Amino acid sequence: MERPAARFSWRQRDLKAMLRKLIAGSDRRKTRLHDELGRRVSLGKLVRNGPPAIATGIGRVAFGRRPERPWISYDAQKIIAAFLDDTKSVLEFGSGMSTLWYAHHAGRVVSVEVHEGWYDQVAERLKAQANVDYRLATERAAYVDPLPGEAFDLIMIDGSWRTDCARTALATMKPGAMIYLDNADMEPGSLSGDVPEARRLLLEHARKNGLPVREFTDFAPTQFHVQGGLMIGGPAL
Repeated sequence: MERPAARFSWRQRDLKAMLRKLIAGSDRRKTRLHDELGRRVSLGKLVRNGPPAIATGIGRVAFGRRPERPWISYDAQKIIAAFLDDTKSVLEFGSGMSTLWYAHHAGRVVSVEVHEGWYDQVAERLKAQANVDYRLATERAAYVDPLPGEAFDLIMIDGSWRTDCARTALATMKPGAMIYLDNADMEPGSLSGDVPEARRLLLEHARKNGLPVREFTDFAPTQFHVQGGLMIGGPAL
C-alpha cells in the first residue's frame, strides 16, 4: 500500500514537471522567454511582440487560423517588408503562409517545398498569385538548388537541408541581398540539416565581406515562446 508521504512526494514531482513544461515549453530552453542558445528576449520585444504572438497562437490552436505572414521574428518581418518592393526577387526554402506574404511584397517569388501534402494545401492558396513559381522538390538536389545560376534579393532558409540551403543562398545572393536563417538558435538534429553549421557559414561570409549582421531573439506569429533568427546583408545597420 502506498504511504501518504510517498503519494505527496510523487505529486510534488509531477507538479514541478508540469510547471517546468508550462514555463519552458521544451527541454531545450530555460523558459519560454529564452531561445535555445539561452538568450532572453528584451523587455521591448516582450511588450511589443508578445501579445500578437499569443493572440495568433490562440487563433491557430482554437480556430485553425493561420496568419498570412512569415512565422519569423516580428522585428525581422518589419525589416524585410521595408527591404522588399516589386523590383525584388525572393527564394524561399520551406513554404507556407509566408509565401503569400512575399508574393504581395516582392516582384517574383520562387518557393520550394519538400512535403507533398503541405505543398497541395499551399498551392490552393497561391492559385491567384501569378508572380509565384511554386515547386515540389522531394529530392535533396532539386530542393537545395532549384534554379542554378539565378540570383535573388532575399533568400529565406526555413525548411529542409538548411546547411545546403545556406551554401546555395551564399552562391545566389545578388549584391546588396539579404539572407535570413530561421530557428538559428537550434542544435543539430532539431531540424533537417545542421543549423549551427548553416549559422557558421553565414556569419563567416558576412565577416569576410563586411555585411551587416542582425540577430533576433523574438516572438513569432502563433508561437508561445521566443526563437532565434539570423539575418545577414541588406540595409546597413
